This record gives sequence, structure tokens and C-alpha cells, in this order.
Amino acid sequence: MRHLFAAVAPARALDDDPVVAAAPAVDPLVQSYRQLADVFHDILSEHSLDNLLERIADTLAELVPHDTLSIYQADDAQTQLVPVLARDKWAEKIMDSRSDFGEGITGWAALHREPVRTNQAHLDPRTKTVPGTPPDEAEALITVPLIARDLVKGVLNIYRLGEHASFADEEFELATRFADAAALALDNAQIRARLEYQAQTDSLTGLYNHRYFHERLRSELTRASRARDSVAVLMLDIDDFKRVNDVYGHGSGDQVLTDLAELLRNALRGSDVVCRLGGEEFGVIMAGSDAVDALNLAQRLTETLAQIEFGPAGSVTISIGISEGPDHAMNPRELVACAEAAMMTAKARGKNQIVLFDEHTTERPGGKPASRRDVRSIAHLKMLQSLAGKLNRLNDVRQIGEVIADELRLLIDYHNCRVMVVEGDEVVPIAFRGNLVSRDGEQVDFPRGKIGEGVTGRAAATGEPQLVPNTLECEYAVMIPGTHAIEESLVAVPLRYGARVIGVVVISKLGVGQFDEDDVRLLEVLAGHASVALENARLYEAQRREASHLKALLEFTGAISQAETPDEIGTETVGAASRILGGNRCALWLPDGNGDFTLRAHSDDDGDDYLSALLALVLPAESVRQVVADRTEPFLVDSADVERHVPAPAGLVWPELALAPLRYDGVLEGFISVREPATTTEHTIEEILRLLAGISHQAALALERAQSFESLEQTFVSTVEALANALEANDEYTSTHTRWITDMAMRVGRALGFEGQSLKRLELGALFHDIGKIGIPTSILLKPGPLSPEERKVIEMHPELGERILEPIDRLAEVRTIVRSCHERWDGGGYPDGKAGEEIPLEARIILVCDAFHAMTTDRPYRKRLSSAEACRRLQKSAGTQFDPAVVDVFLSLPHEVPVPVEDNGTERLAS
Repeated sequence: MRHLFAAVAPARALDDDPVVAAAPAVDPLVQSYRQLADVFHDILSEHSLDNLLERIADTLAELVPHDTLSIYQADDAQTQLVPVLARDKWAEKIMDSRSDFGEGITGWAALHREPVRTNQAHLDPRTKTVPGTPPDEAEALITVPLIARDLVKGVLNIYRLGEHASFADEEFELATRFADAAALALDNAQIRARLEYQAQTDSLTGLYNHRYFHERLRSELTRASRARDSVAVLMLDIDDFKRVNDVYGHGSGDQVLTDLAELLRNALRGSDVVCRLGGEEFGVIMAGSDAVDALNLAQRLTETLAQIEFGPAGSVTISIGISEGPDHAMNPRELVACAEAAMMTAKARGKNQIVLFDEHTTERPGGKPASRRDVRSIAHLKMLQSLAGKLNRLNDVRQIGEVIADELRLLIDYHNCRVMVVEGDEVVPIAFRGNLVSRDGEQVDFPRGKIGEGVTGRAAATGEPQLVPNTLECEYAVMIPGTHAIEESLVAVPLRYGARVIGVVVISKLGVGQFDEDDVRLLEVLAGHASVALENARLYEAQRREASHLKALLEFTGAISQAETPDEIGTETVGAASRILGGNRCALWLPDGNGDFTLRAHSDDDGDDYLSALLALVLPAESVRQVVADRTEPFLVDSADVERHVPAPAGLVWPELALAPLRYDGVLEGFISVREPATTTEHTIEEILRLLAGISHQAALALERAQSFESLEQTFVSTVEALANALEANDEYTSTHTRWITDMAMRVGRALGFEGQSLKRLELGALFHDIGKIGIPTSILLKPGPLSPEERKVIEMHPELGERILEPIDRLAEVRTIVRSCHERWDGGGYPDGKAGEEIPLEARIILVCDAFHAMTTDRPYRKRLSSAEACRRLQKSAGTQFDPAVVDVFLSLPHEVPVPVEDNGTERLAS
């Protein structure tokens, strides 16, 4: 019950609750589990604890509809449940309540680590009502403990209200399964929050650390700039702290630091932030405060310190420097540098001082003065030191650009920043920070530019920095299309690596004359670091891509070496080309039977209209040779050149193409085409052509090998057929027996889905099916009358003899099994092994049907031929006993013409 302590209210006895009314209709269980699997990713990917709780509630409402919900979180001691989310009209009362483990239904579930379903929760004896909610409201309840890493992380409760409310078994199971993911997500979010807190907290003092200080100061300065407010910064340093450590030990020094941290926490307002920046130095950010407020705080701190003894170390003093933003500086590093300069001046003046930064706070311990420019230089050096460290750890060009832009924002108050790299005759953006809005108010992507055009292009072309006080008055400035003409200051500094310009860093700010020579010098120093990092990253990326290309080409070489037919080679080639070239649409064109070129393989989408037109296109050989000419390496060809020789299909226009000729023995035997190679890829045109050369050379070799193999295959088959014909040459009745059976068997095989190697095995099996008859005496083979039992045993040996004849030929290993089984019957009554049904190779079953039909429809020494109709009737009658019924059905569905000798001179006619 929302009203019952789910923890506090949930749950019911699982076995004896009556179901008063049918549960609301739910999807089938399998569908619910699929939905559950779909939401796991969303739940587990949520980072924020508050957002996670809302996501859990929203997702569970979709899986198991309910009226109200509450979620409790367990404390570290695993003794108490604290409400963290309630969706209920009594939510305020629920959120104010707490429950011990074992208290109420929710506490029972947490203590016993078991889910509970009670469809009459208000009657459950474990129920405890949440104070301030109705004590006897009728409701059904599911309570599930959230357990992760063997700890109870909390409890999840869902309710349906009313006398007839209930939850079905499937819903209870689904809620339980969902809670497993919710518990893991909750545990992950808690761990992440704890790690984030540790990452921004000093372990000794518990104060925020250096990282958090700068992040918070940056956000406060941004807020102050927008609100025309101020931010004060105090830098505090313990005087003579080294003496404390040296005289009293580091334990005493640590105690001084923790005591001072506690003093600072107690002295600040809730909106102020105190951080330990390192060693004995502390920083304070006072949002919405000016220098006067900061001076008052500093005065209170020094007065309080004067009255405190820090253990053995005795009294301690601090030197304090104060700066105010945005008056003294507009970015965090400069504002901190100003406060540090004031603090150093305090030390120079005798310590235990409070100094507000101004143009005269330039004193340093040792007596050497520092100027405002020195203060700014200190901030610059710190930023550049930080930047160099970050850049040295990066190998990605775009990440480097983003780090440069982000670090610059800490030091220079810019409106826009872009980092560009030189690619060919263009400067291409790799990072952009700021806003670029069109006249219509739409966000605009920063465009590429040409070297020599605009301020950025000029910096790239000349290698010199450009300081433009007002872009509207700059004669070589180029306005970005669609944007407003505004007064804007701009600095563009080239990124130089040796004598080469490899990029440009550009910052801009609204208004006239917003940058000075110091800003240019800062960017030049930054550019020195950035250019080395960028060039190293580009070299690393080039080597990585080269290694990736070599790996892909090796994989392609391995795959294509296994391909045996031109179609298989084509599929591997266009697939590899598409992968290696970054998704470009590739096609392979090969000669047809007339020597013209047709599309044999492609990587395009099947629904592409362009592809549909290409599939029906036949390219005349002469036209193709005019386009390719005598080239042997890949090249680019524009649409006009292609159109001049090969008109495009109606309604289409040839795009720009990269073509890779496939030649062997100097003859053009095909080509690979890549549509619009310069688009949708990270590769340059030079890289594409180089990679395409490697692919095309391998494809040409594979096609040449396939053609040679096909020629050898044809020679082999012809030799086999000659052997089979020689076997039957002395039999005028069966001289065409083997060829007819082979052709018919292949037609049946194709109808049954045979192709490629399986069709080749069938062909060889049919050609060799009677090769064993070589070992059978002619007197038995040509005997005009019935065979004796002894003679039949001899002739039934020929399948085994055929297998032994083929055994020395490795190439025919699979064919031997077919030859041995060509006289096995479907019912197991055949020979030599008595195999039955699908134990018999399908190829042998096909050959048996074709062999039987041919035998019945041709004259034999011992009988005259039957008519085709009678032979078909007998096949049908023996289907299921002698023959495979499925093979008979396919055979009878095909036309079957039989050669019949009719002339003395050996000519034949066809009977059907």
C-alpha cells in the first residue's frame, strides 16, 4: 500500500490469496520477456541516480501496468529502508516515512530477500500502514527486493487499487525479472556516483579538489557573465607550513590541514565553495559576491585563526589573495592567476596578510616585482603545460581538435573557436565550439574552405597569423553563406609542422578589437604544441589505416583463393571493395557469351533504381575498351567521359566513377567500378585508387585461375565422358545411355536446387555411374536372355568395382559414394549395401530414376523398349518402393525425350 508500508506495505502470501477478479489482459509471456529484454539496455545505460529511478518507474509501468509505485533504498548497514521515489497521491507521506528491515511487507521482503505478491495486501498480517495514509484501503501489491552483488540495494513496490485488483502470475514473474536489471542499474549508478565524488574530492580533508575548483569556477564565471553578476576568488596559503612538517612531523601537518578545512567549511555560506588545490593551498569561490564580500570573509578567517591552537604546531597564519571576476579576468585560469598574484604579494609583504588584486599587487617574495602581463603569462604557461600533457596522450585528430578548443576557452573568452586541418587544397574543420546560426535561426555546420580564401584560407596559404579587429572591414574576409553580417574580432593562427602548414586555429569574439598581440602570441605557442600532436596523430592514423588495409587485403586474398567460380569471385571482390573503401558502392563487370560486359556482382542496395537499370544493361565491348583504353591501373573518369562512349540508361546520369581494369595476358577481361568514390569515405582519392589496385590485381588473378580451372574441368569432364562412351561403344543399344542420363539428372538436380559444386558432383556421378561394368564380362552384359543367379551376382558387383576404379583419384572422393549407391532402392532392397531412404545419397537417387527410365525406353538385348507413357506409369507405381517419391515427382514434371535408333547409318530420332 502506498498506504501500507510497502516496506511498509507490500506483499502478499503467494499461495493462499484468493483471486477475486481476472487480472487485466497482458501480452503473452514470451512477448513480455522480449519487451523485458529490450528495456534492459535503456535501464542499465542510465548514469544519473535520479534519472534512473524515474526510468525504472516509467519502464515498469509499460511492462506491468499499475496504479501506484514506490521505491526504497537500503542503507549501508542493511538495517533500514529509505524512500527515494513515490508515485502516489500520498507521496509526501510515503517519502517522509522510513522502515526497518523486517517491518511491514516491504521490510519482510528485504529481510528475507524474497519477492512477495499479495492480491489483498490490506488483509495481510505483515502489513504496516504508512503514517498519515488510509489504514484499510483495498489493494493488490507486488514487492520485490532489489539485490545486486549479494546486497539488498532497495525494494520496489507496485500497487493496483480496489477490491477486485490483482496481479497475475505472469506479471509477478515479469516484475521479478525486471527487478534484477533495476537492482544492477541502481548498484551501477551508486558506484558511479561514489566514484565521481571521489574523483572530485580531496581524500585527506574531504574538500573538493583542484579539478572541481576549476570546473565550478568556469560555470560560475559563465553564469556571472550572463547575469551581469560577479564572482570572488580567494587563494589561501598556510604560512611556513614546511616548518610545521619539519619540526612536528607530517602527522601534525595533516592535522593542521584537516582542522583548517573544517574551519573554512564552517565559515562559508551554503553557496560558497572551498577546495584544497594542493599542498597547503586552498581556494574559495564566492558566487554572486564581490571583492568587498571576499575581504570581509578573509578578515573573519584571520581573526578566527588567531584564537585557535593547532595541536603541537600551535598557532597558524595564512596569506590570502583575492580577485574578482569578471573585472579582473573573464576566464578561470586568469582569474586564479590574479588571486595567486595577490596571495604572493601578501607573502612578500610579511605574510599573514590579505591582498586584493590590482595593477600594483606585483610584489614577490625575494623582492622582484611582477606586472599584470606576468600574471597573465603565468596563467598561459599553466594552460599550455596542461594542454601539452593532454595532447601527448591522444592519437585521434578530432579529439586533439576538441581538446585545443576546450582548453582555449579556459584562457581566452571567445565566442567561436574552430580547429581546421589542411586536406589537399581545402581546410577542413575537425572541431568547433560556439554557435553558428543562420539568418533563419537554424544551427549551421561550420563549412570547409579553400586555401587562400577568407581569413582562415589566407593563414593557411601564407603561413602567417591573421589578427582582424573587425571582419566587416577586412577586404579578404568571406562571409559564411546564410549567416548574419556582424562586427566580429578574429584571430587565425596557422599550425605549422616544419615548413608545411597542416592546419589553422581560429577564434572569434563579438565586437571590435577584442584581441591583442598577446592573444596572437598565446595561440602561436599553442599552435606549436598542437601541430606536433596533430602531425603525430595523422601519422599514427595513417599507419593504423595502412595496417587495417593490409589486414583487409590479406583477408580478401584468403577468401578469394577459396572461390572457384566467377560468381563467387565477384561476390568476394565487391564485398571486400565495399568494406575496405568505406562503404562505397562497387560493382564487377565481366564479359558475357558475346564478349560484351554485364554486371556480375555488386554491393548496392537491391532497391536502388540505379542498380535496377544497371542489371539490365549490356555494355558493348568496343565502347568499354574506348573508355578504359590501354590503362592497367585504376583511374578516375567523370560522367561526361563515360556518357560520350556509353550512353546512360534512360532517366539516369552516369556519376563520377573509379574504374579498375582486370587484365590477364594483356586482354581486358573485366573491370571494377566504384560510384562517386570521393563521397562517404575517410579515404583520399589517392588511397582509394591504391587500394582498388590491390583488390583488382587479386581479382584478376583469381578470375584467371577460375578460367584455367574451368578449362581443366571441362577437359576432365570430356575425358570422363569419353571413357564412359568407350565403355559402351560396343553396345549399339546404349551408346547414348550415359550422356542422356547425365543431362537428365542435371535437369532434375537443378529443379531440386542443386548448384555449383553439388551440381558438378551429380554430373560426375552420372557419367561414372556404370564405370564398374568395365570389369564385367561382355557375355554377361550383352546376354540376350535372363541372367542366372550366378550371373546376376557378378553384374551386381559393378557398383563396388566402380568405386574401386575411382579410389586412386582424390578429386573424385565424394563421387565414389554416389557411384557405389546408384543401384540402391528406396525400400532397402537394392545393392550392394542395402541402404534405404535418405541413407542413399540424393545424387544416387536421382541417377537411379533417370537410369531406370532410359533403360525402359530403349531397346535391350533381352527385350524391346517400352513407350514413354508406360515407363512413366511404372516409375509412378514404384515411387516409394524402388524410387524416391520426391525425385519421381520432379522427374515426371520435366519433359524427357529419349533417343531411339531408326537408321542403319546410326542416325537417331527423338521420342517422347
